[in-house]
Amino acid sequence: MESLQGRTLGGRYEIIELIGRGGTADTYRAVDKTLHRDVAVKVLIERSDETNARLLMEARAMARLNHPNIVAVYDAGEDNGISHIVMELVRGKTLSQLEGGELGYRQALGYILEVLEALDYANSQGIIHRDIKPSNIMIVEDGKHTKLTDFGLARRASEVTQTTRTGQIVGTISYLAPERFLSKPADARSDLYSVGIVMYEIFTGTLPFRNDRDDIVATMYSHVHDLPTPPREINRNIPEPLETIVMRAIEKDPGRRYQSAREFMAEIQTLLGPSPAPAHAAAATPPESKTLKTFTPSAKTTDPTLRQALDRALASSRNRTDALENVLKGMIATRRRDYDEAKDAYIAAMHELSVSNNESEYAKTALKYATMILQKAADGRRERNELRDAINRLNEALRIFHDYGLHEQYAHAEYTINALERTAIGIVF
Repeated sequence: MESLQGRTLGGRYEIIELIGRGGTADTYRAVDKTLHRDVAVKVLIERSDETNARLLMEARAMARLNHPNIVAVYDAGEDNGISHIVMELVRGKTLSQLEGGELGYRQALGYILEVLEALDYANSQGIIHRDIKPSNIMIVEDGKHTKLTDFGLARRASEVTQTTRTGQIVGTISYLAPERFLSKPADARSDLYSVGIVMYEIFTGTLPFRNDRDDIVATMYSHVHDLPTPPREINRNIPEPLETIVMRAIEKDPGRRYQSAREFMAEIQTLLGPSPAPAHAAAATPPESKTLKTFTPSAKTTDPTLRQALDRALASSRNRTDALENVLKGMIATRRRDYDEAKDAYIAAMHELSVSNNESEYAKTALKYATMILQKAADGRRERNELRDAINRLNEALRIFHDYGLHEQYAHAEYTINALERTAIGIVF
């Protein structure tokens, strides 16, 4: 999208400079010529009905919120096909932009308290955020206050039942609650889980659930099944009560987490009492993990022809996210040694990834599938057709790993093919 610098939107907002870029929108500093003040203008890059509906949803969600720790929305509109939201201009930087050692213990807890205050207020208005992460927490220029931004994924609590659409996951994978990956209801406690992940990252300098191979599904699986390393094993300066709070916040079962932002806040307040805090408890916040972005058609899109066109345009995104959920399902079934369910899930995932031409994820899934078949054979359940299918799929995956320069996965696939071939000895093909 070409720069809008120098243009005036809505006959009122003069665009001065680009200050931020996102997956679906650019943000500009502008001057409100009516009220003579600087504002931030968020402009959509895409102009489909679906993305316009999301922008309007964000504006409506944020416009209902009037709180000192939430970025205010002033206006929204469209000018010659350019959809935009006009917001409070916050001078400062995001939590993800802070350098290592820049954030002290008490200051960090103060920021978290303000985020929780913002969520407590939003929850009282029937809204949950659904995308809490360091890049959505703004540190005001004076360094004393925070503002929560980007309610683009927000929903009224009464409207949130499962994921946005069956098979679709929204938000940033590294910070999402386990229930978000399992098509279970998300509520205010899901936001509190994300706050817990942010706290873990602040005080340890790392994320509790991550995958060095850049495997999205493996990260999702970790959120659902893996136990996080206790923070004090990474940073011994963290006081035990803080570790207890963080570990409760990121419990996998929502019923075992804090049940409200208010309850969470009360626990943190106890850490800010008269006792002196450790001097070196904080750690650097590492770069933010990649985001899995998916989109949902507007419920108001009623014209069948338009809806069909939109469905076709979104088909690739839907296939990919459906596939990721099926891969996660396959991994969980493999862990239970329910090989029939695992096989069905992996094959469905590979079909969906093939349809969406997502070669790299297809190859990674083929490797998981073949590993499952190998495990099944080790359990004494060798089947000729499955071994042959796994070897064939892995041979295809080898080419993809080579083409994409995924050397570690290539080596793992070669090893697995050899193991499968050894396992198949004595079975007539």
